[in-house]
Amino acid sequence: MGNSKQSIDNKKKIIREKHQLIPELMKEFGIHCWIVFARETTTTPDSIMKFVVGNDVVLQSAFIFGSIGDTFQKIAIVANFDALAQKENGWWDEVIGYEQGMSEHLLKILGQMNPKNIALDYSTNSYSADGLSHGMYLILEKMLSDYKERFISAEHLIGALRGRKTETEIKLIKKACEITEEINQKLTSHIKVGLSETEVQELFYREMRERHLEPSWQIEQCPAVNAGPDKEFGHVGPQATSILKKGHLLHNDFGIYFQGYCSDIQRLWFFGNRDEVPEELRHAIDTIITGIQIAADSIKPGVIAYEIDAKVRTYIFSRGYEEFKHALGHQVGTEAHDGGTLIGPLWERYGDIPKGKLEVNQVYTLEPSIKTKNFGTVSLEEDIVVTKEGCKFLVPPAKDFIFIEN
Repeated sequence: MGNSKQSIDNKKKIIREKHQLIPELMKEFGIHCWIVFARETTTTPDSIMKFVVGNDVVLQSAFIFGSIGDTFQKIAIVANFDALAQKENGWWDEVIGYEQGMSEHLLKILGQMNPKNIALDYSTNSYSADGLSHGMYLILEKMLSDYKERFISAEHLIGALRGRKTETEIKLIKKACEITEEINQKLTSHIKVGLSETEVQELFYREMRERHLEPSWQIEQCPAVNAGPDKEFGHVGPQATSILKKGHLLHNDFGIYFQGYCSDIQRLWFFGNRDEVPEELRHAIDTIITGIQIAADSIKPGVIAYEIDAKVRTYIFSRGYEEFKHALGHQVGTEAHDGGTLIGPLWERYGDIPKGKLEVNQVYTLEPSIKTKNFGTVSLEEDIVVTKEGCKFLVPPAKDFIFIEN
């Protein structure tokens, strides 16, 4: 589906931009050598490879970043039939194609580098930095037995490399957000009382097909469509038995891929006019909108993520609601949940990732929610980019319900 897939030119441009960042980031995090070690990546991909390699590989492959003497080197060791593709990429200083095994070549390079540490793609906190399988780790441990005490996690390096979006990436995410809002606005005229959740979802499917777009997450749940007071929010698809009714809400969690990058936006429709909104709903939507603005006003580079979540959580509690049962915001990029630092609470399930600091050019969602007594869950979601001064919304944030008066 044409518009969702990344063009070859954009793909190469972004990889080159990321390669320019790697030496600086390795220095920042005190990493002397970084090895991306992979095999059969169509079956078991390491997600960082799309940012630094650009191709799938078949047999064991090592992509090595580090200095030999005073010169920073980027070296690919791949099976002989993968070598030509890596050479044609043009971003490696050296490509070594092996026939029977790579260990001799890898040991030679590490001998020349003599790194104090070797960063590998494993993490107990960040799923996007955990691309090295346990089996591949054991192979490396055996192959590099004299170096295994130097192994460290590449979690912070990968988090920064993925999270600090380049100018090209930000433009693509912004465009994905703009298209998402275009679709929301267009379909508002087609959404009406009497439709089922599945019929509403089909409207979005049809629009995506016409625009040659793919959803930001699995199609059964994108968009998520929640009608009325009885639907429990969560990662579940729409129901044919849930019908849109006068005086009820329609909640939509929706995003699309554009050129390999995605959006993640929530909107709320009310079936009635502005004057018909019950006070319970008015109080709830105003609380959510203010909560999002509190978060946006608190965002600055260097702020610890969980502190922003705590501010919004405290505010919503002060308005008479129980705390929301999820993080306030996650990063967005090539995936709707892009990994790395999370704007969330210090709960066991999130590990240490809410302790990360916000950085310039990271893209986050802001998505507090409220469970009301009579109208179900009230929730909005905005996408923002962290700037040197604070943050910017990628599309204008919602200021109210979207009203459907038919």
